[in-house]
Amino acid sequence: MPLNSFTFYRTFLPKLSELTDPIVLSFDNSSFLKTYRNRLNLMPNNFIHSGNFYSRPYTQKPELRTKERVLMLQEKISNDKTQGLMTLNIPVSDDLTIPYWLQPEDKRAKALNASFSAAMWAQDTAKNPELLYAGYEVGTFEDALYVFDKSLKAGLTRLSGGFGLFTRSMKYRSIDRLKQFEVLAAFNAILDEFDDAKFHASGGSSTNVLELLAYSNVASADGSSAVLSGLAYGSVINRSGKAERVNRIKKWSCSCEECARYTRPLDELKMSAKARVKHNISVLRNSERTINQALRDNTIEELTENRLKTYNNADLWKCYEIMKQKRVRA
Repeated sequence: MPLNSFTFYRTFLPKLSELTDPIVLSFDNSSFLKTYRNRLNLMPNNFIHSGNFYSRPYTQKPELRTKERVLMLQEKISNDKTQGLMTLNIPVSDDLTIPYWLQPEDKRAKALNASFSAAMWAQDTAKNPELLYAGYEVGTFEDALYVFDKSLKAGLTRLSGGFGLFTRSMKYRSIDRLKQFEVLAAFNAILDEFDDAKFHASGGSSTNVLELLAYSNVASADGSSAVLSGLAYGSVINRSGKAERVNRIKKWSCSCEECARYTRPLDELKMSAKARVKHNISVLRNSERTINQALRDNTIEELTENRLKTYNNADLWKCYEIMKQKRVRA
């Protein structure tokens, strides 16, 4: 069944609690419930992650990120606005200098089967198993086809893949993006047989790729770029989807909700990190609305091509060509 809606969950930030757009948070987030304790009506739809396995303190104390602890803490902060819980995703190796697709096949299979076992355990144990997304760290078409088929046949109809881990390396940045869409091509390859399946893309979901994700029948995605680029890098997202350092911008034209609030929006963006983040989120939500309208109108292919022409990135065009071969259509 072709996709009929797309949701993006941006990184949760307590300082932006007045916003009610969908958010993603880690299973051990301690500030989420405190933030909305007396304002339950403002609590946004949320997706609860199984945590970034490469982050401290998990690398120092692996016992803090087990399938039992992840599910226990997810259910502790889960609420009636929770849309998904990602099960424990297990990496191929602790050595993140070697991407998954270059790891030995037996090591890749061992990690995927361990993640599958964790998802099956959660399915049998969770209070609300219908919220679970089986989480995987997968980097090749063949591996994805294997573990997705195995999961769907076992009744795990919601799947999730971790992406973007190796884009930090200039050496692997381009191929990492291509591998992401090989994985999504594998998901599409089995949609005809399992038309109730859903896929959540975790990470690797910058604004310029959202249309391409929706075109690839990804039901939801999460990412931190809108928040981090505004906070840590002093950047704002322009209409093409590119992030620009605001202190280098001479002229600025934007009609988003945040910029419309100011007489001199560029000055505000330069002075205020919060304004930059809210601008980036506003641009992201405008894209999301346009994507969902295109899905309803069955024009997502045209919208995706227009985005790619505007952004003009060779790697993303290659990803598009990968998906054109495998995508399930109406």
